[in-house]
Amino acid sequence: MIYVIGIGIRGRNSLFPEALGIIEKAGLLVGGERHLSEFRALAVEKVRLGGLDEAASVIEKYLKGKKGRPVAVLATGDPLIFGIGSFIIRRFGKKRVRVLPNVSTVQEAFSRIKEDMNGVKLLSVHGREADYALLSKEAVLNAKLALFTDNVNTPARICSELKERGLGGVRAFVCESLGADERVTEGTLESISKRRSFDPLNMLILIRDAVPATRKTGFGIPDRLFSHSGGMITKEEFRVVSLSKLELSEGDVVWDIGACSGSIAIEAARLAGGRVFAIERDKRRASDIRENKKRFGCEGLAVIEGEAPGALKGLPAPDAAFIGGGGRGVNAILSYAARRLKPGGRAVVNAVTIETASAAFGFFGKKGWEKELIQMSISKARPAGDLNMLAAYNPVFIISGKKP
Repeated sequence: MIYVIGIGIRGRNSLFPEALGIIEKAGLLVGGERHLSEFRALAVEKVRLGGLDEAASVIEKYLKGKKGRPVAVLATGDPLIFGIGSFIIRRFGKKRVRVLPNVSTVQEAFSRIKEDMNGVKLLSVHGREADYALLSKEAVLNAKLALFTDNVNTPARICSELKERGLGGVRAFVCESLGADERVTEGTLESISKRRSFDPLNMLILIRDAVPATRKTGFGIPDRLFSHSGGMITKEEFRVVSLSKLELSEGDVVWDIGACSGSIAIEAARLAGGRVFAIERDKRRASDIRENKKRFGCEGLAVIEGEAPGALKGLPAPDAAFIGGGGRGVNAILSYAARRLKPGGRAVVNAVTIETASAAFGFFGKKGWEKELIQMSISKARPAGDLNMLAAYNPVFIISGKKP
């Protein structure tokens, strides 16, 4: 039997008698130097934990010897929260493994900052490449976020990256070396990003006290939830199809040109978590976009007032570009967007006139891009006295092209 035993911040003193008894009877003790040092006087074979595969090989060799005494793997806190427990279970099977958890680092950290853990999202960038676009999205969608960090993805770097992506209204806590020499720092993303050094053992907690009420609304947000002027909004049914043609991925840079209320930009920001730019020339509509940005908590969305293509200069190259019509200027907008679009990037045009649809479809054809044109019509029921009848929306052409 393999026992994966969690050790709390008080070391050996944090263990219950059952866990201590298992460790004392073990024939093999596996753990980090900090954990093994708690049992220096114990006369048992000890293996310092290096790589996971190396540890598994040592355990397999021991078990093949059929020595009868159990294996004890020592871990920090709860071994199943970004710990070795999951790896050991996958490698040896649930029937051969028992996990004895302790108070987790997350629990200890929240007890220090005196905040409840209800609804907390746990993530880790420890020993892995950080996806800052995903982190930004999670920070927007979750009121409480707890992160295991490391000496590359430090609290300062994480806070700096999130600040650059427009995240705001966040209280940040860094809980370092919890135990005898612990330190807890509270600040903003700005103040934490300026810290030069941290103890290697730390946890970053981000708390948003005001989370948008609409944050749980999923894909295809109802039109009624947006602020918009005079019905100038890409209707939700057309919006869903257009977004599917944009083929957004995590971290994409997106241009929404002729954004009107910003409904496409809002959905893109929530779906991709990257940098989204809503370009709109009308001041009243730009004001609607800012209201919707606040309403839906899309801090990574930038509102650009101006007319395309001139207003597009200086923006980061997009992975996807949406053009809400463009009218007679659609060719100039597409020409500029096509030059800036990254290889493999997608452009989608919504058009209500045959001329605009023809111009966009022809543009993609001349470029030799993979292209598609669909015409979409919808009708919705509306009351007609005591009965109901269908009322049709104006049909919309959705033209998409993919840059080679």
